[in-house]
Amino acid sequence: MSISAYAVIMRPANAIVSGVTAIMSYLVASGTDTISAFALFFIVTVICGAGNVLNDFFDLAIDTINRPNRPLPSGAISAKNAAIWAGVLFCSGIIASFATGPWCLAIAVFNVVLLIAYAAKLKKMPLFGNLSVAYLSGSIFLFGGVLAGSASLAVMLPLFAISFFGTLAREILKAAEDIEGDAVWGAKTLPMMLGVQKSGYVAVVLVLCAIAASTAPYSHWGAVYLVSIAMIDLFVLYAAATSIRCRTPAELIATRSTSLIKYGMFATLFLFLIMELWHGFIFPQL
Repeated sequence: MSISAYAVIMRPANAIVSGVTAIMSYLVASGTDTISAFALFFIVTVICGAGNVLNDFFDLAIDTINRPNRPLPSGAISAKNAAIWAGVLFCSGIIASFATGPWCLAIAVFNVVLLIAYAAKLKKMPLFGNLSVAYLSGSIFLFGGVLAGSASLAVMLPLFAISFFGTLAREILKAAEDIEGDAVWGAKTLPMMLGVQKSGYVAVVLVLCAIAASTAPYSHWGAVYLVSIAMIDLFVLYAAATSIRCRTPAELIATRSTSLIKYGMFATLFLFLIMELWHGFIFPQL
């Protein structure tokens, strides 16, 4: 049994990126307390890591064939110890949330329950699994908003909506890419029911919803923001629209739509951060 395997099974890069995103969301929401920012980083990182551990626990049979080198199928960690480790991480995140206030605690508890339900059941259900992932992605921005204060939450709602709709579009396209593999394991996803091309149309509609949400901060940040977000929006819309012409998973993978949408979402987060720093700290009177 390797101690390093306990870190690997958390997928630390993924978990840490989520934690850093939480700090950025706190800054966008005008948060200024360093201790609160690091507390939020810890909460999001360990809860995300726990979710990754739990997913590996429930996917052990599949990973034994597809990813035999991962900690569980390779024997670096036993299934029992992985379940205990996930529980420790979940509890650590919830306990830390007590220091941040009731709203952060409520979001943390709800997310833990949803992550458990997702790993055990929801991810195998058409659309429900995608909706769960989309909410969990967007909830990082809710964390930042409620921690900075209830008045700051309104600033984060557009980012939550952008993340929710953008992630949902990306998850549906990722499921469309995986149709053949999912069919082998008996999964039933939305793209398996709709087909690749119709899944592309759904993704475009969802991206348009994200674009609509992205216009909301115009009244707060002005024309510079509107022009900047318009360029990002066009990039993401193009990425989603390329999926419409695809009829097979291989064609969809070749477009790299899911990666391009992800890059656009990161660019949107950075734009929000730049706008908040510019208007909130450099030129607060503007």
